Amino acid sequence: MKLKTRIKQHLKENRVQYFIVLFFFIAGIFCGDYRTADLDGGVRLHLLKLIEDYLKGGIHGSTGGSGILWAAYLSQVKTLLAVWFLGLTVIGLPLILTVILLRGFSLGFTWSFLIHEQAQKGIAIGVLSILPQNLVYIPLLLVWSVAALNFSVFIIRNRNANLLSLWRGVIAYTMLMFVFSGILLIGSFIEAYLSPWLLSLVLS
Repeated sequence: MKLKTRIKQHLKENRVQYFIVLFFFIAGIFCGDYRTADLDGGVRLHLLKLIEDYLKGGIHGSTGGSGILWAAYLSQVKTLLAVWFLGLTVIGLPLILTVILLRGFSLGFTWSFLIHEQAQKGIAIGVLSILPQNLVYIPLLLVWSVAALNFSVFIIRNRNANLLSLWRGVIAYTMLMFVFSGILLIGSFIEAYLSPWLLSLVLS
């Protein structure tokens, strides 16, 4: 079966799961956007200082490198592992959706804060330093969350099945996690090298 056909079939078979995951992700974005209006002055000034330091690093070409690569990769892998673990539990369904909600909240808050505080510069910073890696991270997280939701349902439905079939499912599920962790490296490379380079071109 061709890859395009398999993708279409996967989306068709899991359209309800994707709708739910997207709903929680988008809800998180709107919550993050709303939260920026409630920041007190001290927190706002601290965040502005962090942005200023980041921009200074971009000007001097010091915002990228292997340090950011591995820090970004480990951060994404922690989320991947958390969703993987929750997929192994019978209580994983609401918690996986909570992870999605929080990820959307983080993204929505960051974008909203940049736009409100930096206006056009904030939009440029977001497009150049946040968007590129998230074009890899977010679709991967959504697909992985659907896989974890499906496996959590599989565990619930087959909890009385023989141990061998359950272990086969766990092994296949875990192997898929390793594949996804490898793909995450692409996003981490973008975050560590491409995004800072694009930002430095604009700032210089």
